[in-house]
Amino acid sequence: METKVNQNGQASVNGTKADKTPKFVAGNPVNVETKKVEAKNQPEPPKSEESKPNGNDGASKVELKEQLAQQKPVLNLDETLKLVAELSKRTALRDRYKGYMDSLAGFEDSQKENLDELEDETAFQFCELVITDNKGNRFSTKSPSVIKGTVVFISGRFAERLAEVEAGIVLPA
Repeated sequence: METKVNQNGQASVNGTKADKTPKFVAGNPVNVETKKVEAKNQPEPPKSEESKPNGNDGASKVELKEQLAQQKPVLNLDETLKLVAELSKRTALRDRYKGYMDSLAGFEDSQKENLDELEDETAFQFCELVITDNKGNRFSTKSPSVIKGTVVFISGRFAERLAEVEAGIVLPA
C-alpha cells in the first residue's frame, strides 16, 4: 500500500482521494456539506423538453414563480382544517377591529351632533379621556385637543390594522 501527498495536502491511498469532509456532527448528518460535495462530483443529468418550463432554457425567476403560483396545491384534511381555523381567527379579528372603528365613529358623531358646531376642537369639550392599567395606575385628561388627537390617531391605527388583517384573509387557489 502506497501513500502519496497531493497538491492540496490531502493524502491519497492507492490513487483514491481521502474524504475529509464531516458526514456527521453530534450524531446528525451534515446535509449541506454532503449535498455540495455530491453535487460537485455528479454531472448534471440532461434536461428533457418536458422538464423545461415553457420549453425554453432562459426562463426567468419571475416566470417560474408565476408558474408555481398557478399550480394548485393539494391540501389534505388536516391542512384544510388548519386553514379554516386560521381564516376563522383572522375573520374574528377583522370583525373586532370593524366594531372598534364603528364604535369610535359613532362616539365622534354623537359628540359633534350634541354641540351642533363646525369646529372639531370643541366637539370633545365635555369629554374625559381616561387610561388605566391592571396595576391601578391612571391617566386622565379633559383637554379637547388631546382627546381629538387621540381619536384621530386611534382611528388611523385601527384602519391600518384592519387593512393588514384583511390582506391576510386569502383563500388559496
